[in-house]
Amino acid sequence: MTKPILFLIMLCSFIAFGAQGPTAVTPPPTPSVAVKTGNLRVILRNFKNDNGVTNIILYDKPYTFPDKPDKCFNNLWTTISKGYAEVTFKNVPYGEYALAAYHDENNNHRLDLSVIGIPKEGIAISNDAKGLFLPRFKDAKILINSPDKTIVMTIGY
Repeated sequence: MTKPILFLIMLCSFIAFGAQGPTAVTPPPTPSVAVKTGNLRVILRNFKNDNGVTNIILYDKPYTFPDKPDKCFNNLWTTISKGYAEVTFKNVPYGEYALAAYHDENNNHRLDLSVIGIPKEGIAISNDAKGLFLPRFKDAKILINSPDKTIVMTIGY
C-alpha cells in the first residue's frame, strides 16, 4: 500500500468514527458496605491500690500482641477507684481482638520490668491467657460481633 492510500484510509476513519483518542472506562460505582461496629466495655478489677493510672490496650493483629503497644488498634488510659477501673472502646469494627492492661502505679506511662523482663507492675490479659514468655493472641482473643460487649479482666501482680 502506498502512503497516499494509507493516509486516505486513516482520514476516512477519523471522519467516520471521530478523531477521539481512547476513552477511559469508568467502572460503575460500588455500593458502600456499612461496616458493623460495637462498643467494647472493659472492667478491670483487683488493683492492689488506686495509685497511678491504668492503660488498656486493644490489639487487632496477632504479630503486635502483646509486646508492641505502639502498633495496637487503640489504647485508653484511665484512673483507678476502689480497686476498679473501666473504659469503653467505641465503634470497634466487628472482628477478633485481644486485650492487655497494666497498672502504671508510678504514672510514668510505661510498664516497668525487672532486669530479666518480668513486670514489676500489675498486668491483665483477656481470657487470662498465659504463655511461656508471652501470651499468644489466639489464647487471648475475643470476638466483637454485637453492638455492645463487656469483658471483665483481673489484674495480677
